[in-house]
Amino acid sequence: MAVPTIVWVLLTNRRFVVGIALFLAVVLTGVIGPLLYPVDPLSFAGPMETPPCEKYPLGTDTYGRDVLAQLLVGTRTSLYVGFLTALIAMAIGTVIGAAAGVKGGLVDEALMAITNVTLSIPSILLAILIASYLKVRSLEVVAAILGITSWPWYARAIRAQLLSLREREFIYLSRMAGYSDLRLAFEDLLPNIATYIFMAMVLFINGGILGEAGLSIIGLGPTQGVSLGLMLQWATLMEAFRRGLWWWFVPPGVMIVAATSSLMIVSTAMDEVFNPRLRERG
Repeated sequence: MAVPTIVWVLLTNRRFVVGIALFLAVVLTGVIGPLLYPVDPLSFAGPMETPPCEKYPLGTDTYGRDVLAQLLVGTRTSLYVGFLTALIAMAIGTVIGAAAGVKGGLVDEALMAITNVTLSIPSILLAILIASYLKVRSLEVVAAILGITSWPWYARAIRAQLLSLREREFIYLSRMAGYSDLRLAFEDLLPNIATYIFMAMVLFINGGILGEAGLSIIGLGPTQGVSLGLMLQWATLMEAFRRGLWWWFVPPGVMIVAATSSLMIVSTAMDEVFNPRLRERG
């Protein structure tokens, strides 16, 4: 299916349009928001624990910091971690899955053995274990932790997809033409599963955002800057829920739900569009 045709088919799916529109709204909030509201999210801005008002649209926290400024910068930070997590996980998973699917034999068995061992360990527990040994964790380090603990299922899926394509006639023709395994993978095999790769990227971004929030809430997230997860951690430490400071923990929670829900809607819509069985039921 040609790229323009794929785009047109997706744009005619109402669920995909709603999901991508909501996610783009979250992205624009994180990218453009800090430019339109240039307030330092970590500096003292006004009276402590001020409810939302005209001067402070989302109020201030226990330290007198502007919550709206934290939300805007935190959204950008969490999105950055999500995208970086996706790139790292997909790079590892694509290389291992493609090598196993194309090479076969002992290479396939060795790589899948490593993948299965990693897959048997809960990724969140492995991420917690790694993060707990690091005293300083930058955004890139957190993304790397999440990325290197979440690739196994994707590697197995890529291998399975390539194994199903490896017996196609056009692959035999490419081998007869003298294509190397690397050229075969990147020119013939992977382009044929591009839509699946994109769906996996959506899921990895979702997992990166949720993973950063989860690590931050238990004190194992980034040790500097502002993120949606760190906002929830600060609110938890200061007992914002018990003391009724709803403007401190509700906005980051809503933003996380909006980002992750929109990505799940996009993934579900793409599955409906490109999965023949689901398309027939629809």
